[in-house]
Amino acid sequence: MNKIYTSYFYLLLAVVGGSITFYYVMLGTMAEHGNFNVIEFIQSTWVDSYYAKSLTIDFWTGAIVGTFFVIVEGTRLKMKLYWMYPILIVFIGFAFGFPLFLYFRHKKIIAESNL
Repeated sequence: MNKIYTSYFYLLLAVVGGSITFYYVMLGTMAEHGNFNVIEFIQSTWVDSYYAKSLTIDFWTGAIVGTFFVIVEGTRLKMKLYWMYPILIVFIGFAFGFPLFLYFRHKKIIAESNL
């Protein structure tokens, strides 16, 4: 895959992931009459289904590893504002913050390889 297309693919995933995440959070907030309850949000992932619990553990493991990768890789590449991506991951969503980091990481690697 062309280098430039790869970075735009990451950007597309960030937009799609962030939009879908935001959409469902807004639906949940509207269902709760405009209140966002963090505890209920987290508890909702622990439904009485082993399949759902499996997906929850899978997500949290990937999100923790991905966030650690963002910090380590951002530091290694001396990326500007690399600390911003873990904040985006926590407050907006992993589906937004991680692909956005990959987009800017890929652009940084391409820029350095063209020097």
